[in-house]
Amino acid sequence: MTLSLSRPELILKLIVEQYLSDGQPVSSKALADNVQLAVSSATVRNTMMALEQQGLIRSPHTSAGRIPTTAGIRLFIDKMLQLQPLSGFWINELQRKITPQLPISLLCQQAGQLLTNLTGFVAIVSAPKAEGRIVRQIDLVRLASDRLLLVVIDEDGDILHRVLHCESAIDNSTLSKVLCLLNAALGGGGQWQDGIERLGTIVRSETGLCQQLLQKVLGQLSLDELQQHQPLIFGQHQLLLTPEYQQNPALQQVMEMLERPDGLIRLLQSLTLDDKPKLLLGKESGFIELANVSLIAQRYQSQPQRFIALLGPRRMNYARLIPLVEACARQLNLNLNRRQASP
Repeated sequence: MTLSLSRPELILKLIVEQYLSDGQPVSSKALADNVQLAVSSATVRNTMMALEQQGLIRSPHTSAGRIPTTAGIRLFIDKMLQLQPLSGFWINELQRKITPQLPISLLCQQAGQLLTNLTGFVAIVSAPKAEGRIVRQIDLVRLASDRLLLVVIDEDGDILHRVLHCESAIDNSTLSKVLCLLNAALGGGGQWQDGIERLGTIVRSETGLCQQLLQKVLGQLSLDELQQHQPLIFGQHQLLLTPEYQQNPALQQVMEMLERPDGLIRLLQSLTLDDKPKLLLGKESGFIELANVSLIAQRYQSQPQRFIALLGPRRMNYARLIPLVEACARQLNLNLNRRQASP
């Protein structure tokens, strides 16, 4: 599709495209030499001056070159950006790595890790589990006289398995009693969190080795419940390697926000209320910590609401990355629907 642009729009488009490509200020001479313009350097300079007065470009220092502002990049994305089709390699990777056979937690992990691997940026996936998680099965398997394997399976097929090390040998009678109490607390298709609360009550009424074992199980169940309700974040180290991070200490605030992501998750939840891809540039997010980065986000499930997002420097290849995040969300949604439709 060919865009019909005015001269100022075309000049802005060329500035943004060059900046997104190499991060360098664009001079009027470089623009005047562009065959798409066919105008004099004076005309380009006058147009650039007008664009600067409109707040769409700015001079980063005393050089003659200009870079786009957030407003300039936003206008480019909203009016001039032409999205590119996914490469065959990316399509194959999405289909190969995000498959319906995987439990939901692993499906989300695969999607986030793949997005980071393909882009080199930070991927954020909403918590794999929603409230009301159901326990389908719980078991204790003897590995040795003083070691047990805890196995818990939830309704999505996700399996928790943890080795429990005990201070003394566990006789069969104690093992049978503990397993009976665990099934009383968590068995029968009850909710995970409710089961944890019931198990906590049971622990307080027991003594000795039986109580010790139940406390170990309670600790593992509580930790897993906490982890399952935390967002998945991949590729933080990738941000550390970007030239922008090396040159801009303000990006260190992003790392701190990723370590305590509650505010970021609320932002992404409010952003992904429909099935359209969303893009936030810098200060548009309302968070000073995100002033130097961009977020591409897409909802992939409405009930419960789940999203996937990509965070990186403002200088992203939006034409390629927006379709990638969309495709990743579609693949997740497709496979979640296949799982739900399976008998």
